[in-house]
Amino acid sequence: MTQQPTIRTAMVVETNYLIASVIEAPLLNAGYRVAIVTDTDEAFALLDSQKVHLALIDFRLQHAEPEGLVAKLGQRGIPFIFCTAATLEEVYEHFPNAKVMAKPFSDEELLTAVAALFPENPSYQWV
Repeated sequence: MTQQPTIRTAMVVETNYLIASVIEAPLLNAGYRVAIVTDTDEAFALLDSQKVHLALIDFRLQHAEPEGLVAKLGQRGIPFIFCTAATLEEVYEHFPNAKVMAKPFSDEELLTAVAALFPENPSYQWV
């Protein structure tokens, strides 16, 4: 009997639905489940209602600061990436060890970075 591969759920925290759908499409095509939320309240509710394996977070959330969400993800051991148009300096000022993808990025860059969040794919070089 062969073990079925784990289907991972990615939570996309993005206030702009168009951008969220651009992030969602390659993840769906790669076999991830994707849950899009538009603010931290929705993110907390999702985390309380289902298993989330990773998060992609817009650093510049329009309705809340990401600190509380980042802390909750850390408590649960859920890896995350900030997907942002902010400068690296701006992100690292608040989160010195964060994984960051600068917008815009390609589908391949996104999938490579997401795969690197897991121990079986350790070779990705973060900026």
